[in-house]
Amino acid sequence: AGNHAMQCGFCTPGMVMNAYAMLKEGGKPSAQQCMDSYDGNICRCTGYRNLVNVSESFAQDASPECQDLGAKFTAFDADAEKLSQIPRPERPISKVFKMSDFTWYAPTTLSEVQGLRQKLKRSVMVLGDTAKGMRQAAYETFGGKQSDVIFLGNVDELNFVEAKGGKITIGAGMRIQDVCDALRNHSDKIVYAEDLCKALSTAAQRHVRAEAGWAGNVMITRTGFPSDLVPALIAANASVSFVEESLEERTVPLEDFKQGKVPASALLTKLSIPLKKTGFYRYYRVAHRKWLATAFVNGGFFVDLDPATKKVTEARVVLGVYAYGPQRSASAEECLVGSTLDTATLKRAIDAVHRDFDNEFASEQQYKTIDNPMGKDEFRKMLPDSFMFKFFQEAQAACGIKAWSEAELGLIKPLPLKRGTLKFEELPGRENKAQLSAKGLTTGQVKYTDDTQVPSYYGYLVLSSCATGKIKHIDTSAALQSEGVKAVITAEDIPGANSAGFVPGEEPLFCPVGGDIMTTGQQIALVVATSYRLAKKAAGLVKVDVEGANVGAITTIEAAIAADSKLAGAALCSIGEDGEAVNAALKSSEQVLKGSSYIIGQHAFPMEKQSACAVPEERTGMTLYSSTQAPDFCRAVVAGILGLHGKGSLLTVKCTRAGGAFGPKNSRNVPVAGAAAVAAHKLDFPVKVALDACQEHAAVGGRHQFKFDYEVGFKKDGTIQACKVEAWGNGGCTHDFSGFLFGEYAEAVASVYGWGGHFRIDVHGMKTNLPSNSAVRSFGNPQGYFTTETIIEHIASTLGKPAEEIRERNMLTKANAMTPEKQEMEFFNADMLYAKVKADSRYTERAAAVEEFNRANRWRKRGISAVPLRYGHSYVYAAGSGALVNINGSDGSVVVHHGGVEIGQGIHIKVAQVAALTLGCDLEAIKVGESNTDVVPNMRFTGGSITSEVCCEAVRRACLDLNATLEPHRKFLREKKQAEIAADPARAGESPEPSFPEVAAAANSVLGHQEKLAATGIFAPTNNKYTTDVEGKPNGKPFHGDYFTFGAAVSEVELDVLTGQTQVIRSDVLFDVGQSINPGIDIAQIEGAFCWGLGYYMHEEPLMDARGADRTQGVWEYKPPMAAEMPREFSVELLRDNPFPKGILGSKAVGEPPFMLAYSVLGAVKKAIGSAPQEGGGP
Repeated sequence: AGNHAMQCGFCTPGMVMNAYAMLKEGGKPSAQQCMDSYDGNICRCTGYRNLVNVSESFAQDASPECQDLGAKFTAFDADAEKLSQIPRPERPISKVFKMSDFTWYAPTTLSEVQGLRQKLKRSVMVLGDTAKGMRQAAYETFGGKQSDVIFLGNVDELNFVEAKGGKITIGAGMRIQDVCDALRNHSDKIVYAEDLCKALSTAAQRHVRAEAGWAGNVMITRTGFPSDLVPALIAANASVSFVEESLEERTVPLEDFKQGKVPASALLTKLSIPLKKTGFYRYYRVAHRKWLATAFVNGGFFVDLDPATKKVTEARVVLGVYAYGPQRSASAEECLVGSTLDTATLKRAIDAVHRDFDNEFASEQQYKTIDNPMGKDEFRKMLPDSFMFKFFQEAQAACGIKAWSEAELGLIKPLPLKRGTLKFEELPGRENKAQLSAKGLTTGQVKYTDDTQVPSYYGYLVLSSCATGKIKHIDTSAALQSEGVKAVITAEDIPGANSAGFVPGEEPLFCPVGGDIMTTGQQIALVVATSYRLAKKAAGLVKVDVEGANVGAITTIEAAIAADSKLAGAALCSIGEDGEAVNAALKSSEQVLKGSSYIIGQHAFPMEKQSACAVPEERTGMTLYSSTQAPDFCRAVVAGILGLHGKGSLLTVKCTRAGGAFGPKNSRNVPVAGAAAVAAHKLDFPVKVALDACQEHAAVGGRHQFKFDYEVGFKKDGTIQACKVEAWGNGGCTHDFSGFLFGEYAEAVASVYGWGGHFRIDVHGMKTNLPSNSAVRSFGNPQGYFTTETIIEHIASTLGKPAEEIRERNMLTKANAMTPEKQEMEFFNADMLYAKVKADSRYTERAAAVEEFNRANRWRKRGISAVPLRYGHSYVYAAGSGALVNINGSDGSVVVHHGGVEIGQGIHIKVAQVAALTLGCDLEAIKVGESNTDVVPNMRFTGGSITSEVCCEAVRRACLDLNATLEPHRKFLREKKQAEIAADPARAGESPEPSFPEVAAAANSVLGHQEKLAATGIFAPTNNKYTTDVEGKPNGKPFHGDYFTFGAAVSEVELDVLTGQTQVIRSDVLFDVGQSINPGIDIAQIEGAFCWGLGYYMHEEPLMDARGADRTQGVWEYKPPMAAEMPREFSVELLRDNPFPKGILGSKAVGEPPFMLAYSVLGAVKKAIGSAPQEGGGP
């Protein structure tokens, strides 16, 4: 709580319990164990560093910086408070639990299990039941719920570990973690015990491994699950025992436990791993990210060598996720046995692997999309070669055959995150303060929308599975007969307008019968039941008859261009010089390059998905609790849906906080809120609707994809003479924020460069049959930044120069900082920040060290990149947000309401600090109320990074009015106290200034003075092109933006050339926030935004199939970065002594701009790739 290790707080209690469980279970951990403990926790806000550092503060080998962090807070003695697990009863008793049609059996003997299996033919065996997350459809939808479950955790014959007969034997009732513990306990008898433990620890994550049975993992691998456990164990020569209908056991090598060789009725009983004191073992995997991701390819390898001849006497080569199920390569093993580990043997072994497996290669359909029909197949086919090469490297080094650089051995490992160097200044009233609800966020005591404590029904949406078509009929009969169902809500139930989007009538709340489907994931109906699970089950029973499904569907930018399918209101946005002038400048340029590229999208992936709770009120009114960034927009649209146009005040929208938002909760929350409201209206009973992660990705669009072409002219020294860009943005099926976003993309491309004074960009807004793309953090700028730096890097590679040289040669200065639209970039300092961060990070010295590293290492390469940034901010999104400040005369406490929403950005603490600073009261005396449309009218969008400053200024203005009211009372009390002090020598030196509660009491008290201690404030700047006078005429400057922020970053990375794995070694960020209102909050925002950029530029990838359906639905398929992907060393500095004269209290916005600085990582990776060998080679 005190280390800014939370922002929205939705994931934080899980992080706390993760650390607590690690400490209670294992005592004082190592720093590496603290890092590894985050292998199952995702955060979308913080950048992880503060979380990991807090955990490391308890470690026995904690860094001095983390020890200092621990010293600031109450110590937790992990050794003294080590958890004592409740022991398993010596003689458990057989038990049966029954609820409705579900029965849970807990037998204690194997014979009981067999008897139950014979009697209950459709029963399922479970331990932790952790596979449920993958096969939840079998439990919750389509009537497939299992009714008989047999728990194996109390069966004596299945719960044991023993080491005898030359092997370790582990019962099938034991967990994966038990296997690891057994190996470590017998590491003196198995030379590669620790290596095998590390291999098994790549399965899932530690919380799952503690509950999941090894036997369950083996069983689901038979049916196609991409296991890490099974190939790792096969490589260790493991065998398994099983029974069928009787108690007679059979034992087979683990590789033979598969369909066709062992009957489906087999019940595993034992796992056996041979004890072996010689040999060399390694396990390799490459995945979308280092943790919690299924492997692209994985494999286990083992050899034992004759110590005298160094020839292989025993070998195992296993590939898991490659062919159809984990298999040994008999041909490769035959090549190895009797041979030495040299280049010739390696080549023969690699060829043998491909002979054995390539005819059975299992193509990953997941990655075969409409944009990339080949998927990742070619990459995956290369990985066995890389694994074999790496194994030879490590085996040669370990067996004394050949020396290798330690830097090149093995896979890149996630190391502990160092506590970064944070540099900032604190001014009185602007201190580094934690969020007001920090303790509640960390303990889980705070409430989110779905926690609204009212008796309610639960809704589950029925979404379209096709991109186009006409609905002929919706059959709800089976769903209505399903258990617990109260209603199925369709378009026929809407009392008002069937419209839930920005443009009235463009996006229906529910697609009606006879209506045209616009996209996959479009809302068709809402099933309402007494529980979430019952609603979800019944939703699978709704049948939708669609005519012409997917006929004419436009699901790519290319298809939209070919069909000339455009968003009418955002069809073209052009910025810069006249096209003919740019063409003339290009024609006269010394050199000209042309290029084209694509920019992918990104899911917002807030930890709290779209959710709403609708509560009917009197007079047909309603209170709508919505996880929203725009309460008043939500109120206005949903009021229209409910038929309350002109009576919209009968609908109140409230939001205490959102568990992450990042843009889509400005608009894409409305369809969910509207569905809940219509259901509550019809049933006259509260209804909750909360999307799960799969529905969120299916229905809620994300970041816009782009295609862009460019032509750039430049001199031989890299000076750019002219540039033109033509881009096409994928808006999806409706307008949403696309018009604004295409404009911001266009403005962002110019960046900090002059372009020779000749620059033009044309952006076409394209309409497709995909879920409407929307505002996502940084709003068009990440795509613009990618466009810019792609052009810069193309010039650099053509000239054979570093990209940094091209950037510096073309960077604007304070003297000529002007946008292509002729807007002056006041207080421009991007060039200074760029130079400073390069100097402070020792860029030149480290670049030389990178070159030396690359010369010394063939298969590991490093890269280092420095990038500048400018980001334009527009007040249009939040301008006009108001505030209400109330002072209680009885005690001087203050209640503040403002027009923003707390989404994790720290708006409440900043508003409270400004109120305390302006009024002169204690911060602890201030409460910031929930966002409520009844209290603050006309609340604008919380977005664009500027809402905090807009609300702070609105609050400051209200406080200034209150100060004017309080001043006569303060003056009277001051003069009175001065007289009293003067009359009493004992009080000499005492301050005559009255306390704030004293002043408030003097101004308003019972039977006393009755001042109005409530004031409103509003901030409506008039700088941009959107502001008008009373006649609607523009009275601002002719620009979209109001001011600019600037920054710069340097990042260094390491690349494994053989696998494509990367690690960010270090990142340094320098950013201009003016004079920060709360530097701790601002630095946390910088780290979080940088983490987002890492995800976008390096890891995340929405995948669409030909139907327009998102294949990356939920956490199983979509992979935001985790702690292992963060820079190992991260330094952030806020530029000091730098008040922004036109800013709110001298500050600038910060939430979104640092996102683009993560491009420094991508730029460094590109350099590392460029330095990699183009030819092959052998060990």
